[in-house]
Amino acid sequence: MVSKCGVDYPACAFVRSFHHIFGGTMTKKLMRTAKHPASGFKLIELMVAALVLGILAAIAVPQYYKIVEKGKFAESMEWLSGLNGAQDRYLARNSVYFGGTITPTSFDANLGNMANFTAGAVTAATNISWTITLTRKAPCPAAYGCYTLTYTSPPSTLICSQSDCTDDLL
Repeated sequence: MVSKCGVDYPACAFVRSFHHIFGGTMTKKLMRTAKHPASGFKLIELMVAALVLGILAAIAVPQYYKIVEKGKFAESMEWLSGLNGAQDRYLARNSVYFGGTITPTSFDANLGNMANFTAGAVTAATNISWTITLTRKAPCPAAYGCYTLTYTSPPSTLICSQSDCTDDLL
């Protein structure tokens, strides 16, 4: 059964009984309220939602930047892997490791350019070992700065200039 409110709400029954007891214009306002119940969000609900989003953002944003930097760091590791193989082949052909500035013709394979790092000159100790330093190009990540990676082979050791870099990326 549909009430005078237009729908069968329990509030309509209350308003009808209130109207019979008290009568008057006050019941018209209550009837309008019963026809259109309040909708939307309360301020406290919006504040709680904003707080939850703020906490999630505070956790997610630093992790996002760390993951992005890991991807850029992986570029340097891939390049160093190619350089390591090229140095081994150079040693087999020349009985010494390559030393000096790397050019496209330094090795039998082109190592390519790194988008996020700059390679320093290779320091070679004849046929014993070699060392190279890679420097992070700008813009540098806020968490690590323009860190440097020092790679020595053999044995393959990689040292990062920042302790956070060592903990997070290596």
